[in-house]
Amino acid sequence: MNFISSLSNWQPATRYAAPAPARTINPIVAKLDAAAAASSPSTIVTLSPQALAAAAAPVSTSLRYQDLGAEMLKQLGSGSILPVDHAKLPDSIDNKFTLIITTQGGAQVDLTLADVDGEMIYQVSSSAELDNDERKALSDLAAGFQAAIDGMTGSNPQIRLSGLTQFDSKFVKSIDFRAEVAGPESAPQTLDLHIDDSVRKVSIGGPDGQAEVNVDTGSLEHLGTRKQQAKAINNYLAQFDQAVSRGHGDKKLMSMFKDAFSDMHRTAIADDPDDFLRTSSKWQLNADDRSTLTGLSDFSASVTQTPKSSNPRKAWEQDTFSFDVSQTTRVGGTSHDDRKINQTQQSHLGAQYHTDIGKSGPPFFDGTLETQNYEYHQVDDNARSDVSLNYRLGKLKKASLEQMAKQSEQVQTFFLGKLKSDKTIPSQQSIVRDLLSSLTSYEHIKGDDALNDNVFLLSSPGELVARNQQF
Repeated sequence: MNFISSLSNWQPATRYAAPAPARTINPIVAKLDAAAAASSPSTIVTLSPQALAAAAAPVSTSLRYQDLGAEMLKQLGSGSILPVDHAKLPDSIDNKFTLIITTQGGAQVDLTLADVDGEMIYQVSSSAELDNDERKALSDLAAGFQAAIDGMTGSNPQIRLSGLTQFDSKFVKSIDFRAEVAGPESAPQTLDLHIDDSVRKVSIGGPDGQAEVNVDTGSLEHLGTRKQQAKAINNYLAQFDQAVSRGHGDKKLMSMFKDAFSDMHRTAIADDPDDFLRTSSKWQLNADDRSTLTGLSDFSASVTQTPKSSNPRKAWEQDTFSFDVSQTTRVGGTSHDDRKINQTQQSHLGAQYHTDIGKSGPPFFDGTLETQNYEYHQVDDNARSDVSLNYRLGKLKKASLEQMAKQSEQVQTFFLGKLKSDKTIPSQQSIVRDLLSSLTSYEHIKGDDALNDNVFLLSSPGELVARNQQF
């Protein structure tokens, strides 16, 4: 490992003290700045643990990584080319953050941040020389990289990926980000992100459960404006809140899922309906078409909570929560004048949980028979929404909306551990609407106010009926 740089040029890092009212400087960043002034960045640099060991108070993971990721990208933006070969990282790492950027010119840039028992390690390399435009494009990602790190190192992990999605596609081809943050006594919290010109994928894993969001960005035809997408995202987030409430799911896990869903779905390229990209494609949609769609890219997303056995006398009665949602859009036909458009949204909620009899809170279990008075709920909900448009000879001949919501909740009541009642509460509602008259009323209206806010996936029959009455 003769390419490992000497630390002889490095000055001692600033001693960490308890945070003052003014902004606290990360000692690691201070040392990076000193090193950058003395020499170009090294392939791998191990920072002395003495920089942190004498802290007046324990250094949190969040403070340890404060500004460090941003500084690495900024230095790369102005530094010299770095070798591809990496020194092997230790087998046991407490926390690790990796960012891989592939440029349109074919260069691959790798950045790794890690710490082992308070000892900070970083690696930077590029497979080819970067031009000035590529360096600037990478430097522009500094704030986004740091935000992603800060979100994962907080006491309550958060997903902050919007800054990494806003890269300059003229110079950046793809981005991969992985985070692994150690928990105090449980499995690490992980995050995997991949973005290129056709897809955005994020996976979340940890002791509370797993979540995943996949967004298809390869098609631009049915995208809405930024304002329309914001409305659709807010509608979905409200439904996610309803789902976690009905299924008694983990709110912290759902919060991370909502953050990932929001950040991945801001794919619009237009601020105004008149700003849509005009292409030679025969599937270019008009205002009527767009007014019936969500404006979102097609996607699939899911969140699954780690099962728990809260009742020690009946381990098989687990508390679970799973929710998945998706959208699929198809545009086809023989020509633009004879096109067919269909957009389907669907979701499924499955959950099992315990409550006190007649109450919404969890029961107290201590393994004794006297605490075996409770209700066990099993929820199975489905919802679906379909929009269909058919054109013939350039004129809209059919426009319909079909929506269905079906719920089922089984409630078993136990007294002293014995089943006393078992009932199932079903609910179902469906509607079919002709949208031709509604579209006609939008014919001379411009702007996002003309868009149909009611065409999105519904989470319950009651909500479906209420929204149907708005037409």
